[in-house]
Amino acid sequence: MLELRNITKHYDGKPVLAGIDLQVPPGEVLALLGPSGSGKSTLLSIVAGLEMPDSGHVLWNGVDITHTPPHQRGFGLMFQDYALFPHRDVFGNVAFGLQMAGQAAEQTAARVRAALELVGLQGLERRDVSSLSGGEQQRVALARALAPQPQLLMLDEPLGSLDRALRTRLLGELAGILRQQQLTSLYVTHDQEEAYAIADRIAILNAGRLAQIGAPQELYRAPASAFVARFLGMHNLFSAHVDGGMLHTPFGALPAPANLPPRVQVLLRSDGLRIGAAGPQVLTGELRGKQFRGSQWLVQLAVQDTQIEIELPSSTALPALGTPLQVSFDLAQAVHIFPDE
Repeated sequence: MLELRNITKHYDGKPVLAGIDLQVPPGEVLALLGPSGSGKSTLLSIVAGLEMPDSGHVLWNGVDITHTPPHQRGFGLMFQDYALFPHRDVFGNVAFGLQMAGQAAEQTAARVRAALELVGLQGLERRDVSSLSGGEQQRVALARALAPQPQLLMLDEPLGSLDRALRTRLLGELAGILRQQQLTSLYVTHDQEEAYAIADRIAILNAGRLAQIGAPQELYRAPASAFVARFLGMHNLFSAHVDGGMLHTPFGALPAPANLPPRVQVLLRSDGLRIGAAGPQVLTGELRGKQFRGSQWLVQLAVQDTQIEIELPSSTALPALGTPLQVSFDLAQAVHIFPDE
């Protein structure tokens, strides 16, 4: 098991990581998710041994490895740019780590063949890496990371340079490989959909601090803060104030739960709204926009000069733009309230 205890790191006197505590049990894929500058790649470098924390400890199976050199940790690392060696063919790239470790030639050849078969590149051992497609190069880099059979695999934005269609396809294949191998993994990304697709749990970082950690469905259904909700792509966030037992929002007044501070942030879930007036809470607005997104519509509704986004199944029949429209929701299921930021 990987364990991080109170990891801190500063650059030029500015905190990059501030007291990070994490545990990654055997076989789990943990995604480190956050915006640029949140500290996720720095944290990965500290786990790899490429950087030292200012304070705190990195443990593997209960043993402190904070000062253990990277080549002695038994971890694998895959970068976004793949860092393939242009003067080596596919076999030479995948075999590199094994050869550096002094493994015998026969064992190296067997491990390379097994790794290439795992990523679907068997038979390409003697191909020049410069002749490969971006997706094939990504597979070679993954095979190179897998060949030494690492205790922990770390991936830093491994699909970031690929186009969307290829990224989606390879993401599914990569998730399958990690689970098939039951390989404990740290996966760094800034893309929440990527994290949802590959991770058993997600740790969201914000300005060097752990904002929330949990299974993808837990984070989506119960974000811990307005930042987490916003970062996960939930756009219906509004400032509101509490007065007379009511929560006064830009789209109308709602019953206020007890013990709220005077000012809060209100999230109205776009997937919790329904066409019609059948729910406990009803909003009336004007249809201002609709975007077809394959399996769903993304609808913009203007309510009291406030624009609200709604996600609806693509089978929903929508009226023309400018038409009055009623939507309803259940307060307990569609509304989250956070302290004002």
